[in-house]
Amino acid sequence: MTPPASAPSGSSLPDLLGLNGAPDATLHAVLTRFQASELRGGRLILLTDRQGERSRARYAALVEVRGEVLAVTGAAFGPHFGRAGTAALAGLVEWAQSAGLSVRETVVGASQLANLAGEPDAAELAGLIASSSPSDPGIYLTDRNVQAGL
Repeated sequence: MTPPASAPSGSSLPDLLGLNGAPDATLHAVLTRFQASELRGGRLILLTDRQGERSRARYAALVEVRGEVLAVTGAAFGPHFGRAGTAALAGLVEWAQSAGLSVRETVVGASQLANLAGEPDAAELAGLIASSSPSDPGIYLTDRNVQAGL
């Protein structure tokens, strides 16, 4: 995906980072996209289509700062994508913690998760943010926790 330039809230689409099903490339796209200073007060929102099935989950991610969605990734993280997906999920959460982002999660429909790599509109993004709940970052950081469904 080619990222468009960021602009003030509501005036353009967020950057679309990575590729569906490509954990390493998507993690790299996120890690190289941001400067720490632009993330103050922000949130990493993990989006999954698996409620109660964390050991099989796939995740996309949304980075939001002060009401502006800066970036959305395709579904590329989590155990659905094997060891690479689980490791990329842990790497994403570790990055979020080091950048001072709070970690949240929301459950979406499978088709909505697949379509995030397109061009989500402002109303859809606002709904994803509003429906997210605080999450304990530790549940994403080890293969053991993920496989146990914590």
